[in-house]
Amino acid sequence: MPEGMTHLPDDAFRGRTSLVSVACPSSLVSIGWRAFCGCSALARVTLPAGLTSIGSCTFRNCSSLASVTLPATLTSIGASAFWGCSALTSAALPAGLTIGYWAFYRCSALTSAALPAGLASIGEDAFECCDSLASITLPLPDGLSIDDAAPSPCSTLASVTLPAGLTSIGNDAFSGCSSLAHVTLPAGLTSIGDEAFFGCSSLASIDLPATLTSIGGCAFSGCSALTSVTLPAGLVSIGDEAF
Repeated sequence: MPEGMTHLPDDAFRGRTSLVSVACPSSLVSIGWRAFCGCSALARVTLPAGLTSIGSCTFRNCSSLASVTLPATLTSIGASAFWGCSALTSAALPAGLTIGYWAFYRCSALTSAALPAGLASIGEDAFECCDSLASITLPLPDGLSIDDAAPSPCSTLASVTLPAGLTSIGNDAFSGCSSLAHVTLPAGLTSIGDEAFFGCSSLASIDLPATLTSIGGCAFSGCSALTSVTLPAGLVSIGDEAF
């Protein structure tokens, strides 16, 4: 693509199954919806410094895409942008990013996700069905909650470190994460939603912060390895079948 080009239009290379490489100009600022959707032979993409947005479904079903370099200037990744990129093993995400819903849905080779400080938001089911995901670090802004953005179900997720400033864990957030053995909950957490850790059968212990006031129904149901729990003095409610 030529220098001076600032926007790649919607559907620009959609369905071009023979496309194997792309050279983006340094002037490129945004990539439109579905621009490379279905480019199943595309294996590697380096996006230019200065790029600020990747549209919805941009790389959807690029099943050979194993490597993508995202610039520090990137501020948004659209919904389903990397849906079905089953060869993608890692992605370094810049600070200040907004991640749309289903952004990395079915990225089955993705093994880890380190989400940056200053992350603005994570859409619903952003890491759903990432079957190889073993660890995730979520440094979310103060006051934000984790809901359906968490990688559920994810049978390989082994550890989660939740950041200072997190106030609530939503319903089903880590439900079905059967390999989850270590969870670090931050001081300041006030609520754990219904079925938040349902079926986390490898979870043997958890330290609940003093600020916790409510535990939802079935929150720890099916945590068959859990041997002891110390409930904080300020706890007000425990839901049905919480344990």
